[in-house]
Order: sequence, then structure tokens, then C-alpha cells
Amino acid sequence: MDLKLLGLNIKNSRKNIKLTQAQLAEMTNLSTVHISHIEGGSVKMSVDTLINICNALNITPNDVLWGQYDTNSYNTDNFNKDMLSENGGYNINMQLSVKAKAMSQNDKRLLLEIAELLANRNN
Repeated sequence: MDLKLLGLNIKNSRKNIKLTQAQLAEMTNLSTVHISHIEGGSVKMSVDTLINICNALNITPNDVLWGQYDTNSYNTDNFNKDMLSENGGYNINMQLSVKAKAMSQNDKRLLLEIAELLANRNN
């Protein structure tokens, strides 16, 4: 699991609703330093902490785990317009591709097995 990416997703969600780290810390009963470490990807968080942060930011754990991408989040000098969804964000295939690059080989194999199970479930 990429802690830096999770932290970035939390930071972007917090900034989107114009909260400071101190305000989020107060809402979640965490210290500002701990919020900073979470956003920086230097510490793991418990499921309870993840849920508290999501509730405070009015987002889902999926938003933190999978992120919400837009064209300003990545270097877009060499991207194809067909990678964008209607709302300007990267489509799910691009999101999976970006995530897969950061995964270990074991995690990639596990993801492939899950995808195969899901694909077979629908047949």
C-alpha cells in the first residue's frame, strides 16, 4: 500500500473543502502533527482513523484508497485525451495503470487474481 498516495488523497480532499490540518485534527481528535505525518505518508493509520478522517472530509475510504484524479494531479504533457472521463478526470483504466506501477509483483498477481474472480463471477 502506497502511504504517500493515501496521504496525498487525504490532503487533496482536505484542501478541496478548504480545511487546515489543524481543523481536520480537531474534527478527528488527532494532533496536527499526526495529520501532517498521515498526509506525508510517513505513518500508517488504523481503520478507525481512516473512517474518522473520511467522515470529517465527507468522503469514502475508496476516495482515499483509490483517489480522485484530475488532469492537474499528474504531468499531463504526454497523455491522450481518451484517458479522460467526461468530467476531466482520468478514467478507471488509467487509475488502475497508475496504481499498478507502484505495486509489488506479489500485489500485482493478487490484483490479477481478484480481477479474474470478478470477471468470472459475471459470466
